[in-house]
Amino acid sequence: MDTESLKIFSKSKSTFNWTVFFDILTTIAVITLVVFCEFGSFPQVVQRGYYCDDRSIQRSFTGDTVATGVIIASGFVPLFLIWLTELIFYSPTSSFAYSRSKGPNSRWFTSWLESWHWSRKYGKGLIIKLLIVDIMKTFSGEHRPHFLETCLPDIICEGNEYVSSYTCTNTEFRPYFIRDASKSFPSGHSSVSVYGSIFMIWYLQKRIPKMTSLVALPLCQIAAATWGIFCSFSRIIDNRHHWWDVLAGAFIGVVAASMTCYFSCHNFDRTKLKIKEPAYKEHDINLVPNPVTFIASRGVNGTTNS
Repeated sequence: MDTESLKIFSKSKSTFNWTVFFDILTTIAVITLVVFCEFGSFPQVVQRGYYCDDRSIQRSFTGDTVATGVIIASGFVPLFLIWLTELIFYSPTSSFAYSRSKGPNSRWFTSWLESWHWSRKYGKGLIIKLLIVDIMKTFSGEHRPHFLETCLPDIICEGNEYVSSYTCTNTEFRPYFIRDASKSFPSGHSSVSVYGSIFMIWYLQKRIPKMTSLVALPLCQIAAATWGIFCSFSRIIDNRHHWWDVLAGAFIGVVAASMTCYFSCHNFDRTKLKIKEPAYKEHDINLVPNPVTFIASRGVNGTTNS
C-alpha cells in the first residue's frame, strides 16, 4: 500500500470514529430526554382545563394489563428475535466473518454481526418514535379517562361549567402519576407495540428464506400482529387511554416502522448496503447476492474507481 493510500485510510478511519462518537452522544441525549419526559422529571408545560360534565374523564383507574415494565421489555424482544433468525438461517459458506475477524468463519459471530446491523436500524427508529410521542404527550396535555379520580381537583363544579385553573389534591399517588394523568395523547403503549409488530412482520417476510412449511412464517407474523393489537386494545379496556389516543399511537407506530424498514433498512435488501453479505439459503425473492469483495466509488471527474 502506497503513502497516499495510507493517508486516505487513516483519514477515513478517523472520520468513522468521530461519526460513531457523535452517534453515541446523540443517542444518549435523546434517550435521556425520553426518560425525563416519560417518568415525569420534565415539568408540565400545559395544564388543560376540563368540563364538569365530561364523562370521558370520570372513569376509574383499574390498573395496567400491560405494565410499563412489560412494554419496555417488549421493545428489546425484537433484538433477540432478529439475532435468533440470523443464527438459524446463517450459512457457514460465507467469507463475511473471515474478512471481519481475520480468522475462520464463526456461525455465532457472523450471525451476531448481521443481527447487530438490523438491530441498530430498529433501535434508531424506536428511539426517534419515542421522542416524538413523548413530546406530543408533554405539549398536548390531554386528560386520561381516569383523570378526575387520579387528580381530585380542588374545584367543586356542577353542570357544564369549564374549569381552567385547578390544583390536584390527591396524595395517594406519586406526583409523577398525577402528572401522567394529563398525558393521554397519543398512546405510547400502542405506538411501541405496533412499531415492533410491523417491523418484525416486515423483517420476517424479507429475511427468512423460502421454507417448505406454508404456515410457519404466517404464524410468526400473526403472533407479532396479535401482540400489537392486544396491547393497543388493553389501553382502552383499562381506562388508560381514549380510543383516539390508541388510534393515533398505532398510526405513529405504523408510519415509524414503515419508514424504518423501507428507508433505513432499504426494504431489507442487502444489495443496497455497502457491506459484505453472508450467504443465506435461497428465497423466493433474490435479496442476497454473492459476497462483494470491493465497493466501487466515484472519482472527482465522475469515473468509477475500484
